[in-house]
Amino acid sequence: MKWSGNMKVLPNKCSTGISGYNVSPEQFKFYNDNGFLVIKGLIDFESLYAYKKQFVAICNGTVERGQLLTVVREPSLLGKGLKPEDYVNKLHDICYDDVFARYVEDPRLLHVLSQFVGDEITAVNSMLINKPPGSERHPPHQDLYYFPFRPADKIIASWTAIDDVTVENGSLFVVPGSHRANTVYPHGNIGAQKKLYHGILNEDTLASPDKVVHLVMAPGDTVFFHPLIIHGSGPNVTQNYRKSMTCHFMNSNCQYIDVRGTVQDLIVKEIEEEGKRRGFEVSFEDQWRYKSKQVKGQVKSNL
Repeated sequence: MKWSGNMKVLPNKCSTGISGYNVSPEQFKFYNDNGFLVIKGLIDFESLYAYKKQFVAICNGTVERGQLLTVVREPSLLGKGLKPEDYVNKLHDICYDDVFARYVEDPRLLHVLSQFVGDEITAVNSMLINKPPGSERHPPHQDLYYFPFRPADKIIASWTAIDDVTVENGSLFVVPGSHRANTVYPHGNIGAQKKLYHGILNEDTLASPDKVVHLVMAPGDTVFFHPLIIHGSGPNVTQNYRKSMTCHFMNSNCQYIDVRGTVQDLIVKEIEEEGKRRGFEVSFEDQWRYKSKQVKGQVKSNL
């Protein structure tokens, strides 16, 4: 099923005004029922162009990328003589980059986020995602599977299209209402060539084609979604890029919980082992502490 935002509770155009975009009661209900909400035209072209330029510059090595930012490459596209923009598929932990920080600290974004999780906000997982031609799909998964903090209802993701997003170039897909089960499902590493690339194990039942909705979006459109919603993205079978900015945010009062011995145990071990492989030995919880950045409010984050 394809969804293009033409639902009466979702505006066709964002008009933020001085005070920012105000989410309507109908939109809150839509989010609570379905686990996602698209606001069209939230981020302007100039900002999107700056993010795209910075991505290309980092790929080409013409600007310093900083110590925290991690470049992730698409294994299936390596060794083909492509330019970096054609095989780099993610920049992780971008919230301390001077250019990308403008996204996680954008007042328009924070105004919407504060209406969902409150005015004390910490960015916890920031990325620029590039899906170049030939990229594989991202299997259905739940983001809360990766997080050792709660409550889930005080965590929310934003995902902003930099390019036009179509089903053919790998749009996001979601399973509406799947967050309401209030369950983190078992995941496994189903991408043999990729580390930390987990998806739900019961995909045929939980994310069957009749249940998923594909989100067709224009540049600047932003989807906000719950950390328990099942979602993923398709392959890019076009000759065009599909770039996006994304970040998870939480209320700064969220607390760590011990997820060892739960369905999250596998990802805890893999992340800690990957840290050791890179030469640093820190706990699963501490890795999230290093990745996070308080972006609004006065209350010191618990991370």
